[in-house]
Parts: sequence; structure tokens; C-alpha cells
Amino acid sequence: MKACLLIRSIACIFALGAAFHADPAERVARDTGAIAGITAAPGVAYTVFAANLSGPRGLLANQDGSVSVAEETAGRVVKITSAGRIVEIASGLKDPKDLESDAHGNLYVVEAGRSRIARITPKGVVRSYIEGLNAPVDLAFNPQGELLVCEFLGERVIAFKSPTERRVLISGFRAHGLAFPRSGGTIVNDITGSRVIRLSPDGKVDVIAAKIELPIGVVIGPSGDLYVAARNAGQLLRITLSGKRTVLLDGLKTPRDPVFDAMGNLYVAESDAGRVLKLTGRF
Repeated sequence: MKACLLIRSIACIFALGAAFHADPAERVARDTGAIAGITAAPGVAYTVFAANLSGPRGLLANQDGSVSVAEETAGRVVKITSAGRIVEIASGLKDPKDLESDAHGNLYVVEAGRSRIARITPKGVVRSYIEGLNAPVDLAFNPQGELLVCEFLGERVIAFKSPTERRVLISGFRAHGLAFPRSGGTIVNDITGSRVIRLSPDGKVDVIAAKIELPIGVVIGPSGDLYVAARNAGQLLRITLSGKRTVLLDGLKTPRDPVFDAMGNLYVAESDAGRVLKLTGRF
């Protein structure tokens, strides 16, 4: 009997040791417990997809189930595999804020500290793509293939057909998030007015939702609704195109840049908490 107890004790010690020395990203990928201070809407569940990140933002879902992340504080871009392993893509960046990709496997990163958009090749080579921007914060390719860039201090959204061919899409406020509904036009987060707007192809502006506390990042889900991170409110919102809103998560620490993957899972970055959450459920 004593021998059996001794064997069990040794087994427990080894199990605890293995858990302690496991890769941190792999540990948090299995964390399904609730986080103190965060409340979820009925039918919504969340897990920690990755932790121990340095100012994560600019989430980009990849076809292989991984999520690319701009680590603003660390000045690098990493990829988080579906198993939670963190792989570095590029480092030495200055204030990276958002990510986009093209059909050739190139990654585009807003490098605000160098007032540019950098392009990272599939082999990890970093080169300037667009320079001379005024505090860029967000970017996204529209259905026409133009690269749209939000200039925070320039208070405008610029559409680039190429690095040298540009047009001003809209100006007069600080934009911080872009999306493109199936019905056409462009969804833009307007931080100056604390609202989300729709810009029609003919230039008409319609307000979809107002009184949103610092909207940073917007994505359109499979439902066709908008999903917006309200940074100052600590909330992740679902907003219909008619303006009805639902709080999916509340109590977040500086949420930013929600994104959907191909399976319909929703991710959101918590910059101050250094983690990315993965949501499943009815949304």
C-alpha cells in the first residue's frame, strides 16, 4: 500500500513539473476558465487563445487556422498557431499597429513609428511599401484591390491603387477601423465622433451607431453584422447595420481589432492584458 502511494506521489510530482515547464502559449491555449472581471453574453463562450504577448493588436486570421498579431510594444509580428504556439515572423519594427495580407502571401504592416506601410515577404524580408504617412493606424484591401489606410493625425482614409497612385476616400475625422459589407460601400470607425459610419460608393455618409467609446477595429461576421471593439468601454460589441447593438464581452482590458477565422470563430486582442481571446457560440 505504501509503495502504491509512493508511486502515485511521484507521478503527481512529474505531472506538475511537466505542466510548470510547458510552453506558456500551449498552456494558455488549453485555458477554458472564466477570467475575473469579464462577463459574456448568453450563448457566448471564450478561451484564452494566446497570452504573454506584448501589446497585441492588428489581428489577422490565416487560412491554416493561425492568427497573425502585431505586438506593438515589442515591435514585432508573430503568428499564433491553432495549438497556441507563438512563432516570430518579423522583429525590429517601430510601433506596428495593424496587419493585412495579399493573395501572394505578402504581409502588410502599419509601422506608425516610421510613418509607413511595410511589406513582409513569405521569406520574412521587410521592405517599405508606402512611406510619408501621417500617423497610420489601420489598413485593409477593399473589394476593388485598393489598399485603404487610416491616417490618424491626417484625419483621412487614403485608397492606394499602387504605392504611387492614391486618392482620398474620406477626411475630417480620425478613422480607426475598416470593413466592407456585401451591399457595397465602406464601414469606417470614426473616433472623433465616437461612431461607426457607412460610406456609400457615391460618397454619402450614414451613421450606423453612435456613442461608442473609442471604437478600434471593426469586422463583418458571417451574419453580416458588425463586430466592434469599444476600447474605452472595455467591450466587444455586435452591431446590426440598422444600429441595434449587443455587448458580447464586457470588462476587457483595452480591446482592439476583432477578426473572424474561416470556421466562424471570433478573436479579439486585449492589449493591456497581453492576450488574445477566442470566442465561440451564438453570434
